[in-house]
Amino acid sequence: MRVVPLFFYLWLMAQAQAPQPLATPVPEPPNVYASAAGPILLPNLCAELDMTALGLTCSEAEPCPTYLEFSSVESVGTVLLLAGNLHTTASTLQSILLISEDGGSTWREAHSRLKASALESMQFIDFSTGWLIGQTSIGLPRDPFILLTTDAGRNWRKVDLFAETRVGVIEDFAFQTAKRGWILVDNRGSGEAGKYELYETQSGGTSWELREISGRIPKTAQPGQRTPTNTSRVRVDEKKGLLRIETRNGNAWREVSTFKLKIEDCKPSQ
Repeated sequence: MRVVPLFFYLWLMAQAQAPQPLATPVPEPPNVYASAAGPILLPNLCAELDMTALGLTCSEAEPCPTYLEFSSVESVGTVLLLAGNLHTTASTLQSILLISEDGGSTWREAHSRLKASALESMQFIDFSTGWLIGQTSIGLPRDPFILLTTDAGRNWRKVDLFAETRVGVIEDFAFQTAKRGWILVDNRGSGEAGKYELYETQSGGTSWELREISGRIPKTAQPGQRTPTNTSRVRVDEKKGLLRIETRNGNAWREVSTFKLKIEDCKPSQ
């Protein structure tokens, strides 16, 4: 019989008792919403919010009806983007930003939802670089921000326009190049009547400088300098309670996806 040396036996025992390294956790894949089964019903995550701060009195017995709104749609090459918000009749709950890379067959959320926030207009200067504006909506619109992308909307970076919380809404914006652009903030809700603030960036939107304060819209920020795409649109079908996503095919419009206008009611978590 072969004799195992004592030191080798002790080494084997130590290896058996040593904790094994943990496997690298695999991140959960993002939720994918498919349009093949019919109109898409987006989940309502309002239970994660502080309803009192939003002025909501939703309860299990009397939940708050909640609706989906898309305020902007863009086609970037083969990519489709939808931006908007989820809201009740009284309050904005969360922002929503969706991306489809297969012509509208499936969608995923391209950015985490921002509480009490709404996303508005989008602009792309080329097939990769784009911007999306928004603001928080608690009482008066406040804390305007911009989302930046350099990969056709697959990933976004949030940049706050102000360092501290304050009233203000982005009235308009435009980029002339991938680096240079302006934002016009309507600050009248702050109590300072007729006050517009014009900000400029030379860094693609990562930083902003105040250029002008005026009681009227500055000439630099006249509307019409930002030309939206004309190849996609959202059509509201109130009769059937749907948001129809359509893309242009020559002179005709072709429906690629539908979303339910009314989503699950907002109520506290059980």
